[in-house]
Amino acid sequence: MKLYKSIAGICLALSIFSSCTKDLDKDTPDQFTDDNFWTSENNVRTYNWSFYSLFTGFGTGTTGDFYFSSFTDDQAASTFQNFALTAPTTSSDWNWTYIRKANIMLERIDQVPMSDEAKRHWKGVAHFFRAMDYFNKVKTFGDVPFINKSLDVSETDQIYKARDPRTLVMDSVLSDINYAVANLRVKDQDNTVNQDVALALKARICLYEGSYRVYHTELGLPDAEKFLTQAKDASEKLMTGKYLLGDYKALYSSMDLAGNKEILLYKRYVTAILTHSVIGYTNSTTQMSGLTKSAVDSYTTTDGLPISQSPLYKGDATITDVRTNRDNRLLVTVDNFLAYNGNLVNGLSSSTGYRPAKFLQPASNQLAPYNETDAPILWYAEVLLNYAETCAILEKIGKYVVTQTDLDKSVNLLRKRGGIAALTLNGAGSVSASGTIINDPKRDADISPLMWEIRRERRVEFMMDGFRYTDLMRWKKGEYLDKAKNPEAFLGAKVPANGKVQLDANGYIKPYSDALTRTFVDPKNYLSAIPTGQISLYPPGVLTQNPGW
Repeated sequence: MKLYKSIAGICLALSIFSSCTKDLDKDTPDQFTDDNFWTSENNVRTYNWSFYSLFTGFGTGTTGDFYFSSFTDDQAASTFQNFALTAPTTSSDWNWTYIRKANIMLERIDQVPMSDEAKRHWKGVAHFFRAMDYFNKVKTFGDVPFINKSLDVSETDQIYKARDPRTLVMDSVLSDINYAVANLRVKDQDNTVNQDVALALKARICLYEGSYRVYHTELGLPDAEKFLTQAKDASEKLMTGKYLLGDYKALYSSMDLAGNKEILLYKRYVTAILTHSVIGYTNSTTQMSGLTKSAVDSYTTTDGLPISQSPLYKGDATITDVRTNRDNRLLVTVDNFLAYNGNLVNGLSSSTGYRPAKFLQPASNQLAPYNETDAPILWYAEVLLNYAETCAILEKIGKYVVTQTDLDKSVNLLRKRGGIAALTLNGAGSVSASGTIINDPKRDADISPLMWEIRRERRVEFMMDGFRYTDLMRWKKGEYLDKAKNPEAFLGAKVPANGKVQLDANGYIKPYSDALTRTFVDPKNYLSAIPTGQISLYPPGVLTQNPGW
């Protein structure tokens, strides 16, 4: 089953409740109304397809989760990116279309003539997508209005209600995703939402919220342990041998991810139906958003040690040196040549010199926006990383003791795939690799070596995958995006001067002029602004703005 499914069906599902025309009032035989639509499981299935557009994947233009999510310390966008200084009038994220759609589905299912099992499954689907949409809204805005029924235009008290506390919304999200886990089919049609997919999303949601509450102590949010414990449990339920790690590059460059044992859910791209631009933008004369020095330096050497500790590290005088004795994931992620202003390679140029390579697939159409490779949505590597990090945070708050077994069945599997030595637990947050105690001089003082290495694994495993910004926000590490506090996030490869590329005093590419700077403002930049156009629609003082805006 392909995520794009039937375009006609999706359009139908989107339009069923958007208006009531005179033609529909006539109840013509070839058109549906709310009264005659809910008559079969097939119709419910048709209604649900448009929810799948909430999975962005590679996107369709330049806004996908992968590569284009370059506003992090991992990439330097081809044009300088900064935080918004003022609140916008509108935001596509402040939209309740899919919440309303899920609420309608929940209210109508019981009237459909189908089995109780089918009713429970489709309610589970609606709860799944409502949970996901509200989770995304909380990540973006924090407190948001929680609405769990379809509203009539006359219900202005609910339409213009105040923002509900984050705790209420996320408790509701947890309730929704737990319902989905308990009631979704173990398997429905291929590549659709099922029980395992719900468990994977639950682990993602609960790790995010639990860790956010641990690190954002200024908010005084309760129940971090509740979310973290459920994240660990959900992850562990998927770690039974059903899913297996495969080829790292295949995750990002496959023409068809069907049958890949690492994949729980993916987005299918097909010529002339749904295509994307990721390959085109990493394989054209348009300057690429290259990896930063900070990102490249985060990959260990094959002995599993940070480059500052390893005798295997050859330095960064050349791209060959950079790639020698390094994690295989680095070799997949960046190409074996440098391309930059004054040193184009077949017309290619990267903002930092490092050419992103892991999405390339010669069998696909190479031009944007006609690329056809599939995009992973939920996959096993994330499950393993969620498990490892959850265990470590629970240890931090005194609710668990991490064991070697925990590492061996999670991050060490990923390190093995990367061709680097396993982590050995020494106790009290200390870890070793290849017989050497790891003590990375770049480690933040408030983070244990164990947690630092787990975060490193998450960073390199998900390089350019759209996780990094969200991770920095939940860890309360927004300063990593600040030029003054993390200058290596604004540097690229070391190259010889050629008069056409800007270099710092040590010979590293500077993607931007010194006049361009980025400052992270705490707490302002941890949440997006509520659109001012929305605030103006509400009675005065009802819809409040986020701090700092």
